[in-house]
This record gives sequence, structure tokens and C-alpha cells, in this order.
Amino acid sequence: MSPTAELLRPAPDPSAARALFAEMPMHLAPQAVTGGTAPGVVYLDDPSQPRSALLRAGYRFYLAGEPRNDQFNEALRRLFAEVIYPQAHRAGEVAYSLHYPSAGWEREIEAILQGKHPLREAHRHYALTRLRHDWRALLPAGFAVRAVDDVLLREEGLGSLDALREEMVSECPSVEYFVAHRFGRCITHGDELAGWCLSEYNCADACEVGIETRPAYRRRGLATVAASALVEQALSRGMARVGWHCHARNEASSATALKVGFELSAEYTTYFAWFDEVANLAVNGNQRLWQRDYKGALAWYRRAFAAGDPPAWAWLRAAEASSLLGEVDAALGYLQGALERGFADAAYLREAPALAAARESAGWAPLLRRLAPEG
Repeated sequence: MSPTAELLRPAPDPSAARALFAEMPMHLAPQAVTGGTAPGVVYLDDPSQPRSALLRAGYRFYLAGEPRNDQFNEALRRLFAEVIYPQAHRAGEVAYSLHYPSAGWEREIEAILQGKHPLREAHRHYALTRLRHDWRALLPAGFAVRAVDDVLLREEGLGSLDALREEMVSECPSVEYFVAHRFGRCITHGDELAGWCLSEYNCADACEVGIETRPAYRRRGLATVAASALVEQALSRGMARVGWHCHARNEASSATALKVGFELSAEYTTYFAWFDEVANLAVNGNQRLWQRDYKGALAWYRRAFAAGDPPAWAWLRAAEASSLLGEVDAALGYLQGALERGFADAAYLREAPALAAARESAGWAPLLRRLAPEG
């Protein structure tokens, strides 16, 4: 077997990469995997004296060490093309993110993910400085804070419990693993879960924060309550470091982190891609749409349509880009495609600013009547 083929095999001992990932101290997933407190897979160029490494923890991938390592990087290209992508398709996995410690990796990543059209995304990391609030003083009447534990998970009739379980396994292998190794706080309102905040990638004295507020309960300050309760729990367990990661464009998440008592510690970039080629082309269109590059967005959406049949949201976003460009007939055609693929939110169509030009056209009323025939 060639040396390159050998490099495609997982390392038997993930701890061999611990020193390489020390250059990424704000990311706890590599520390947890190499420290044996979280499951994961590590690939090394040399198991005995590694210079470069790739670590996988769930849908997250992390590069570390020397980026100019041609043989290893070619092995990684094959790993993604021949192993990771096929396995993801069989398992129904959706997307992944690729993290790296320095700009020196960027040219190599473009080669490793050749033909995969990854997106570069800006992120922020916040570190806890001090807990600013007693969550009890912020909790609205009629709501309660509870531990995420076996008692809660066995409670029959508690709304959104399946969504909580899904969140619990997004960063660990099972609900049972979460209960045994991590902790969390949730907010209930009657027999409904309003939101939660969970610890992620717990190490000896550190953890990260994962947070969610259910749509019907947003804009009530509940995220601040849940996160403050989680931080209080972390501090009571001897956690000296608590981290908070979010997209740079997620201003709501950043504002909550600051309100709880976190401060911005770093800004960094990741690569992101969907495993499905057609959906990933459309996601490239979404990024251009957010950047107000409407022609560029349409070019990517059209590539997605040519490559296959993307989901309804891609047709809707193509309609928005067309409407913003004044291409009303094209916008109506894309909206028709969205309806045919299950889009059914008439209120959104009536209110979305991006569709203003389309709403002024003669073809708008018949299209909307198809979605909402009662008016």
C-alpha cells in the first residue's frame, strides 16, 4: 500500500495529536477528542511524530500543524472525496464546517476541497469574564428553569422535547452520552419547552455553550436567562473557562453573549459546505444574496438548477434575487417552482421586502391565490 493510501487511515491514538491542536485553544472539540472526553477521529501524517493533523468531531473538522505537507494534503483530498462524502450521503448527513488555525491553511484547503465549492464564513468567539445577572431576577412570570436530565427527558407530554433531544445529539453521539458527560438548563412554560442552553465539549475545567430559544418564545429575554443559568451551573462545577461561538452575522447571539457576561476574544474564519452538491451550489447563492450581490447569487442558483432539483428555499431565494434585480417574470417563475416544491408561507410572500417588485406585477395575484385561495 502506498504511503498516501496509509494516510487515509484514522490514527489509533487521538492523543498523539494533542500538541498540534494546542495552537487552537479557543476550540474545545479538539481538546476533548485528544483528551479522551469526547468521541472523534484523528488523521495524522505520521502517528509517531506528526507534523499535520485532521480531527473530526461530529460535523466539525479541524486542521492543525504544518499546512505545507503535500503528501498529507493529497491524502486528505482523497479522504473527503472517497470516504467522507460517500459516508455522509449514505448516513443522510447535511453539512460540515472546517476550522483551521492560520491563513497558511487557506490555499491548501482550496486544494483539499477541490470541486466542493466551500464557503468562507466569519465567526466570533466570546469568553466568559463574569456572570452579570442572577437569572432568577430576569425570569418572566409563568416560566421555570429546570435541569436537562433523565427526569425531564422522561416527562410525557412535554412539548418540543424531541427538538431538545435533537439538539443534545448535534454535538455528541447520543442522549445517554449527554446525560452522562454534559449538563444543561432549560426553560419551561406550562407543558412546553421554551428554550435551553447546553454545555458542549466539556474538558476538565472548560466547556462551550449551545443555546436555542423556540420561535414562539423569542424576544422575551429567555436566552439570557437560560445562558446565565447554564453559566452558573458551569461555575458551580469548577469550570474556569466557558466559551461561546457564533456566526459574525448573528448579531442577536453576540448581543446575548455580551449581556450574560462574555466578551469578544477572537474573530476567525471557517469553511462550510453541504454534502449534497446541488444544495451546496444553492447555499453559495444564499451567501451572495446576503452580500447583496444579486447577479452573483442568481448565477449560483442557476448552477444548482442545472445540476439537479434543489429544495424549495433555493427557488424562493432565486425569486428574491430576481425581484431585487427587477427581473419580475423570472421572479414569478422561481416562486412557482418554490410552490411546486412545498413552500406554503403566504404571509412571508406578502411581507418579504425582497419581493416588493414582484408583488407589483400582474402575475402576482394569481400566484398568491394558488397558495392562499381564501384571500
